[in-house]
Amino acid sequence: MGMLYEFEGKSIFKKHKLPLPPSKVVTSVEEAVKAAEELGLPVVIKAQTLSGKRGKRGLIKKVDTIDEVKEKSAEILSKESDGRPIKKLLIEKVVPIKQEFYASVMVDGSHVALLSMFSPEGGMDIEEIAKTKPEKLEKIMFPMDIKPFGYRFFPALKRQGITGKDMVKLAGFLKKLVEIVQKEDLTLAEINPLVLTEDGQYLALDAKVVVDDNASYRHPEWKEFTSLIDRYTKEEIEAKEAGISFVELDGEIGMIACGAGLGMATMDLIKYFGANPKNFLDVGGGASPEKVSKALEILSRDPEVKVILVNVFGGITRGDQVALGIIDAIKKFNIKIPIVVRLIGTNQEEGVKILKEHGIEAYTEMEPAIKKAVELVKQQKK
Repeated sequence: MGMLYEFEGKSIFKKHKLPLPPSKVVTSVEEAVKAAEELGLPVVIKAQTLSGKRGKRGLIKKVDTIDEVKEKSAEILSKESDGRPIKKLLIEKVVPIKQEFYASVMVDGSHVALLSMFSPEGGMDIEEIAKTKPEKLEKIMFPMDIKPFGYRFFPALKRQGITGKDMVKLAGFLKKLVEIVQKEDLTLAEINPLVLTEDGQYLALDAKVVVDDNASYRHPEWKEFTSLIDRYTKEEIEAKEAGISFVELDGEIGMIACGAGLGMATMDLIKYFGANPKNFLDVGGGASPEKVSKALEILSRDPEVKVILVNVFGGITRGDQVALGIIDAIKKFNIKIPIVVRLIGTNQEEGVKILKEHGIEAYTEMEPAIKKAVELVKQQKK
């Protein structure tokens, strides 16, 4: 699933004529000043990042003067978010707000439907609303592929004291949000806050949008979304190009598995035995020595990896090929990090023999191998 930058999510909203405040995307202080002058002060400067709580982290600033635009845009552009530099800002016109709301539509896999949520308590985290004011959170289910109707929102809006023309206008807005999720293959579209302005307009002041990566073939325009590249680290991109499924995490044990299910089980046991996986990495079935070697190279470059754990249950994956890849990587990249191997299945004997000839003992059971990797991490911490 691919999280979009706010301005990218709003571009999808704009495509479907969902009302938005005037805004401009910039990449420098000079551009920020020009945008503020064109939009008219006051404006809000918003860092474009892929993580939330920007306001609490000082990444959203309301400014009233050009000097403040210069100061705050320079300040935000000098910061990082999730270990990455902030490269883009959204300069947005301040609108006079009468009331704030929360609105979202997401895919509910358990019901194979779309779940629309609405609350008159905008600006708060949805978890906080559900916990402290559950009566203020309305939930309405819609079929995945059937056109929604605005009247479905009327009872919920009435319960929240919204009637008359406001009810009709807001129901139309919420209906359109459901349609956008349906038409654009989104898994989430969240607006927090959705605001009613003093002059009676409903505007999406924010946009948290997640696209379904599996539907990318239907949306060639997504190639223009830099967020779908920026969300990956250099190593994740490198692994993807090599045909390796790789996601970086926070931990100490670099994990390589042949198969996604085996990889997930390995991660769970690493946690269970008292350590943390540094990644999810699946070289896939039938992995070649080159692919195994590449996976080890990527992991060995990470200074936070204290131990590498290779877990192979070979069906179409051959144990001797995995062993050759491990030995190749150790020699080629001069890997000094301890490597623990569990190897069982096709050509197991040949693989074990190759590893043993190079001083590596291979386990045949999963738990002892994982316990050994965790033990090595703990020893390094002493």
